[in-house]
Amino acid sequence: MTITIDKTAFNNVTELNAKRELRRTDIRYNTQGDMLIDMVCRKYALEVTFGLLTENELKTLRDLSQRIFVSVKFSAPEGEVTADFHISDEPAPELTVVNGVKMYGGVKLTMKQK
Repeated sequence: MTITIDKTAFNNVTELNAKRELRRTDIRYNTQGDMLIDMVCRKYALEVTFGLLTENELKTLRDLSQRIFVSVKFSAPEGEVTADFHISDEPAPELTVVNGVKMYGGVKLTMKQK
């Protein structure tokens, strides 16, 4: 599976959990208890798990996670979605050596839509 973050494609996604969340941003009531304003929006929360990453892929992913917002393109039930997301945590991998080559596994990102 592929996910694209700021025009950089990562082809080794092993798991993608794209959940729609309901977010209430502002609710006010008048003195009779009637709702005056209820701004509700549905936004994605993504959990992305990567397979083994090379050193360069991990460096790129860490650089991208330093930005406040990144553009992410992924597949969802309604088709291909492109939206701005915030990556809350820096990727923290486990080092694995495969045939003498350093690879990084256990990388999981959690992203919230802007």
